[in-house]
Amino acid sequence: MKNRKAVSLLLAAAVSLSGCRGGSGKPETTEPETTTAGRTETTAETTLSAESQTESTTTAPELKPYEFNPHVYSPMFASEIPQEHWESFYHLCDALRAGEKTFACASQEAYEWATDSVVLGHLFPAACMKISGESNDGTTPFENGTGRIYYNMPAEEFAARQKEFEETVTDVLNSCLEPDDDDFEKCLKLYNYMESNYSYAYNTLKHNEGAHYYTLMNHTGICSELSGVYAYFLLQVGVDATELGCFAEDMCHAWTYVILDGQGYHIDPTWSLMSDPDSEKLSLEYFMMTDSHRINDGCPVDDLTVDLLPEYWANRSPLTFTATDDRFSTKDYSTLDRLDEKNKILYYTDMNGNSFELHYG
Repeated sequence: MKNRKAVSLLLAAAVSLSGCRGGSGKPETTEPETTTAGRTETTAETTLSAESQTESTTTAPELKPYEFNPHVYSPMFASEIPQEHWESFYHLCDALRAGEKTFACASQEAYEWATDSVVLGHLFPAACMKISGESNDGTTPFENGTGRIYYNMPAEEFAARQKEFEETVTDVLNSCLEPDDDDFEKCLKLYNYMESNYSYAYNTLKHNEGAHYYTLMNHTGICSELSGVYAYFLLQVGVDATELGCFAEDMCHAWTYVILDGQGYHIDPTWSLMSDPDSEKLSLEYFMMTDSHRINDGCPVDDLTVDLLPEYWANRSPLTFTATDDRFSTKDYSTLDRLDEKNKILYYTDMNGNSFELHYG
């Protein structure tokens, strides 16, 4: 586990999406902006395209807004991470939210997994670096089905920290997404949110705060953190996603891997930031990439690292992280024009100014 942690540290627009975009030159939102914790974010609901606004609202059932999910789950790891580990982890999450000092736990192995800083960073970010599974008072961390929680800050301060984190996550989801969005729309709108509101930067403070937590709350990070945050947002809304990384002679990088309808795709929220910072349109170059597209961009996909895998390296696991389906692929260097959610059509323009349609339904 320690070796896995050490290696992982090395990895160290459209009308319909206007509610997610921020910054000068971006499409305007339909509601005023609000400032939270020293940063400005848009709070408008996603604006539908003209086509989708024609839908009748008289017979549609009322859909509830998104709520924070403390029990995020990635089905792709089902065969490698025992169910009792997940259940013990959820008991820990519930105990932390309630300010408790112990939680029900299935085994020593489940305790070590649940309290691991890498697991916490990816699946319950506010607790990373703020709790530990190592005793600081001489007590036994795990015994008789009970795990102890060792806080690195007063429990009441942690509760306030977690509450602010949950509110931040919920605000992002409800400002960018609609309750009836399908998984493709969730991926695209949150990708758009990352591109519009985050920047690439390295900051040493994150080592005390937990890298993914710091990046999510402060909107700055490096590739492994940006891809981890994007994956966490997707897990919050039921899209299976995780961070992938590669080590090569001339490339050390991380991005997000998602599964839609049983097919895998690579999405790179970091390189999207750098694709054309002066453009007012969202670049689709690094969205829903195949293996061949990823390789052509310089990232090998045959020796991948996966933080949440027990052995860290993908080639030490029977799991595969392939992306061969090209149904969501667009022309090279394309940008998004608009999204027709009623008819499930993405309109985009290529580098030569030619217009195309992607029928994603």
